[in-house]
Amino acid sequence: MMRNNYQLREITFDQWNDLWITVDRTNILQSWHYGEAKKESERMEVAYFAVYESDNPVSIAQVLIKKLPLKLSLARINRAPLVLNSQPDDQIVFETIKLIIDECKIRWWIMLQIAPELENKEQVETNLSKLGLKKLKNPPWASALIDLQQDDDALLSSLNGKWRNCLRKGWKNGVKTELNQASNKNVVKDLVSTYKSLQKKKSFIGLSSDLILSMASRSHSLWSFNIFSSPSMEGEGNQGMLVSVHHGDTAIYLIGSSTNEGRKNQINYVLLWAAIKHAKLSECKYYDIGGLDETTPRGIAHFKKGLNAVPYKLTGEWRGFFIPKILQ
Repeated sequence: MMRNNYQLREITFDQWNDLWITVDRTNILQSWHYGEAKKESERMEVAYFAVYESDNPVSIAQVLIKKLPLKLSLARINRAPLVLNSQPDDQIVFETIKLIIDECKIRWWIMLQIAPELENKEQVETNLSKLGLKKLKNPPWASALIDLQQDDDALLSSLNGKWRNCLRKGWKNGVKTELNQASNKNVVKDLVSTYKSLQKKKSFIGLSSDLILSMASRSHSLWSFNIFSSPSMEGEGNQGMLVSVHHGDTAIYLIGSSTNEGRKNQINYVLLWAAIKHAKLSECKYYDIGGLDETTPRGIAHFKKGLNAVPYKLTGEWRGFFIPKILQ
């Protein structure tokens, strides 16, 4: 599909990876490996696109597709399009969305729900509305990023004083951390069991077990599912577990859990700091704290705010319905 000087092309795994490494501040939801995990665990189809301007790639977008009867489908884009080569350009994002809407009409994708990688600004909302999209009431995604390109001393000193004190208390208590291979089935089984118990206790939906298992089963130079744990000092099992995923130049805090013993030993602070340091050593440039908005429970929000990361907030969820071209 072509519009003005922009052309939309479906691309392969290798082509996607070549372009992915040129994205500044990648997000987990647009990673090829996350898309394939969604495909496997939720029986969705996935399409990967790049937009070219005069034959030069300028953006990419992953589309999740849910099939309906009569050749119809629903399309979902979460935190894309992504502009390439570290050049923030809202106009390229809007041009990409226009092309994807054209593609919706060709492929019989009768609904597009999109959470664009665009800031929460009035002009952004105006432009998205002009494309025939309507904003939903869902709270927009918001989080914060830690710059891992600073040296270790600067990174530690950037933390809130109380957060740093809790971290040091955990170290003083003799807390140990382990980085486990996601290929270790027993560790992954323990993680899923712990997370399911947390979901039940805290009454939240979160990630499905199938999605966690599928994500954990994948390994690539641009995808690393890292499971940190801390063995109990009072008995068997772990006093805390944490998942940190590397997905390009950015890593994200995905899952965290702790026992009463772990909380007494400040295990959440120790595990997250270990994950942040590991991401830095793995040459990630940024660490995403994994969500921070008005819906974040007070205790978790307090914990994450202590990292003094740089906040960001996106424009939220938008939806449009489109008639297939053949029926127009």
